[in-house]
Amino acid sequence: MSEPGEHDRATRIDGASDPREQRHDDAATPRVIDSTALLEGRSQLAILHNETVYFLRQTRFGKLILTK
Repeated sequence: MSEPGEHDRATRIDGASDPREQRHDDAATPRVIDSTALLEGRSQLAILHNETVYFLRQTRFGKLILTK
């Protein structure tokens, strides 16, 4: 199990204290979207990318897996 705040340190970009409050002035800076917002209570999400469907799935252990 991770230490409190460990996840926060891993997701900080550009020194922001909260990843949702990041500035996006640089196109190379990744946009951060919370997985709960993407999945909306479901266990998987279909993503269409270059005419190929990918599936983002949350495992029973809370990990994310992206497959074709």
